[in-house]
Amino acid sequence: MLRLLASYVQADQVQLFTPSRGWDQTGPLAVPMPAILTGLRLRRVYTGEELMDRAPALGGVAEAADHRAIGLRLSDGVGWLMALRQRGMFRAVDSAILTALVPHLEQAWQIAAHIADLSDQAARSDAVARRIGVGYVEFDARGLPVARDGVARDLLARMHQVPVLPRKMGQTALLSIPPDLDMLCQRRPDGRVEGVLRASAHALPTAEALAEALHLTVSEARLVRALAQGASLSDAAQALGLTLETARYYSKQVYAKTGLRGQPDLMRRIWTSALAFGRA
Repeated sequence: MLRLLASYVQADQVQLFTPSRGWDQTGPLAVPMPAILTGLRLRRVYTGEELMDRAPALGGVAEAADHRAIGLRLSDGVGWLMALRQRGMFRAVDSAILTALVPHLEQAWQIAAHIADLSDQAARSDAVARRIGVGYVEFDARGLPVARDGVARDLLARMHQVPVLPRKMGQTALLSIPPDLDMLCQRRPDGRVEGVLRASAHALPTAEALAEALHLTVSEARLVRALAQGASLSDAAQALGLTLETARYYSKQVYAKTGLRGQPDLMRRIWTSALAFGRA
């Protein structure tokens, strides 16, 4: 867009500045938004002469024979569009082009910001779905599952054998799929079948993360991690290289600090809270 605008207004350089970044028609700029633009009215074209009047006090702009600048209202602050000519002067029609372009640039920036926000939301949702191992599928006319998201696609790839819907399925069916998957299948009002695919096991957050969240030492958190995954105290001690006496001491410290009452209560606390969604 900047390259096309430079051609229209016969500029040697066209710059677009936002609160955090800047570009010209060749790519990103390493220089910040010129201080000379601070406090100027938006959506009004400023000439090179007007900008130079402010230069001694506020800092100049790039050396050029003539400038044009116009401010934009962006979703994340104020932006500025600048055109520079090394020889000759800009025409009145060039200022008119900049004025006409500004509303479209503002709208485009708003749309881009909205798309970026949606992308961030989708990425966060995908991250949570991957942590809990849940994906969505639909079944085709042959009764075979078709992945509708990235998590489901990855889970289907792990299957030793692709599941097929029961021929006489009613409204709901629960399928157990080796080695560690379950699928809840439900018939929609239009007759098609959709399914929620879930991995029955996934890793807990690191011991360091558990220690910080539960106010434990890292050694105590390692024991918590093992116990929460179903290991007995003796098995957890052996896996962690602890004596049984040390493991008992750590477990007493854990229960005292957390207020939990034994391993079943500990497992329930870990697996039914947001802790289970932390990064492994």
